[in-house]
Amino acid sequence: MLEKDSSSSNAPPSTAKLEGVILMLTVLIKIGRYLLWIVLAFAAGNMILAVLYFTWWNNMLGGILNLVLAIAGFFFFAQLVRRRKVHRQNYRYARRDQDRGTKITEERKVRAEAR
Repeated sequence: MLEKDSSSSNAPPSTAKLEGVILMLTVLIKIGRYLLWIVLAFAAGNMILAVLYFTWWNNMLGGILNLVLAIAGFFFFAQLVRRRKVHRQNYRYARRDQDRGTKITEERKVRAEAR
């Protein structure tokens, strides 16, 4: 009854483990891509539940709890939107600034040679 030690350095990696890691990373990438809309859906759902707790079910504690969660969700959504806009602008203009900088240095070289 000798068992193989899978933690040894000479054991080849299992393809099942690699496929599991790839699948997990794929799911995490999809969640990250749609995180903005997931947060908005949860915040809207909490707001609807808060309204239902206050009006239909006459439960103040549940309404207040869901209202706090909805407000926090909307704040988080606003932060995600703002952060996404900032990153888009940084990535968009970084390339243009580099091109503009190289054009300016080339123009200076041409002017210096003309003198």
